[in-house]
Amino acid sequence: MGRTGAWFAYEESGIVPDLVTLAKGLGGGIPIGACVAIGAAGTLLQPGNHGTTFGGNAVATAAALAVVATIESDDLLAHVTTIGDQLRRGLVDHPLVAEVTGRGLLVGVVLHQPLAAEAQKAAMAAGLILNNATPDRLRLAPPLVLTETEAAHAVTVLRGVLDEVSS
Repeated sequence: MGRTGAWFAYEESGIVPDLVTLAKGLGGGIPIGACVAIGAAGTLLQPGNHGTTFGGNAVATAAALAVVATIESDDLLAHVTTIGDQLRRGLVDHPLVAEVTGRGLLVGVVLHQPLAAEAQKAAMAAGLILNNATPDRLRLAPPLVLTETEAAHAVTVLRGVLDEVSS
């Protein structure tokens, strides 16, 4: 929720889903899940048709409402777009980088060589958490509140890591 710079990633695709599921991003660390049905799909589940572990949990619901309010009041969707652009610009011209993909703070870094696992280990040792999604792709999914300074530091660290693993 919000990670791509829109409330939901589908919004920029031109596709209108029948169903949207929410979990981690909705709770801000508190376990919660939600299912949002649109149009005719919205009438399929009626009271008593569905059970849930966390249904009716007041604490989880309060956390979800606080997350939604914070994303809105702090204009985090625009912030996510700005910081994501900063990350992409800082990585796109590295010699090991073939392409930087994604939107907002869901960033894929495609490498010219299958060095993602080595880069992930070196990044972790340098204090930067990222995933080696495939042998030649790194995935960055930092928190929505990542600052410009933190993003600049992450770019510096990752560029150093990429230099290290490509030498």
